[in-house]
Amino acid sequence: MHAPSDPVQSLEALQARMAEALLAPDASAQAMPESLFAGAHDGAVGLRVHRNTVLGALANALRQSFVAVDRLVGEAFFDRMAVEFARARPPRAPQLDEYGAGFPDFIAAFPGTEALPYLKELAQFEWQFAALARCRVAAESAAPSLRLDNGLRLLFAAPLWLHASRFPVEALRAAILADDAGALQAIDIVPGAFHWALWRSEQGVHVRALGPASARFLAAVFDGADVAAALAAAEGSPPGGQAAEIVAQALAQEIMPAGFVRIEKAEGGA
Repeated sequence: MHAPSDPVQSLEALQARMAEALLAPDASAQAMPESLFAGAHDGAVGLRVHRNTVLGALANALRQSFVAVDRLVGEAFFDRMAVEFARARPPRAPQLDEYGAGFPDFIAAFPGTEALPYLKELAQFEWQFAALARCRVAAESAAPSLRLDNGLRLLFAAPLWLHASRFPVEALRAAILADDAGALQAIDIVPGAFHWALWRSEQGVHVRALGPASARFLAAVFDGADVAAALAAAEGSPPGGQAAEIVAQALAQEIMPAGFVRIEKAEGGA
């Protein structure tokens, strides 16, 4: 490629123009002056090769984060969604493993996905999972904790994230990745309220389903609530005036046996 014939045109402007040509969807916007190229082939040939390489790399980067979405819709359809996303929202940083935060919203109304009302939320769960996989396990001193009234404390894993969805996306993802058509067909795709805790350890990313009370309890803890405020948040307004019993049962069954929390003596405790 020769330097631009116009001396006023900067390298930065030329690079920006080339980027636009590589990502443009229509032929007219993809064209660049032949005076910029030298060689045995037309410049358009080289640009086409480079365009396929760029778009293919971006599609594959998205595929790494949205594995279940890719398998569910098929490689060809996923590539269509990925290429359109790349053209509309190209990466702003060189770290392609962090590229794709806006992909779930983008595919929510993508033509051809009407029969998959849960696709966006499946993609959101996968992005959460992939983002957590890139995190480092935090030092124990940085982990959230909750001091109890008996000189003990609950020490939580870090990072530990909460995720909510209207659909059973964790079960959907597991069935898709296992290529288990029977399990996938057996999942009741009815909108509801689903909650999970996701955490990172040295062994990888872990997921545990939570009920609403446990999810409210953990959210309050992460917001800095003390034990009384966290329990009050967990109780909410269940019918029958049995809030304390419901919360106690939920915490005992869903949080205390989980791998993301342990009990230890609090600093300064008796």
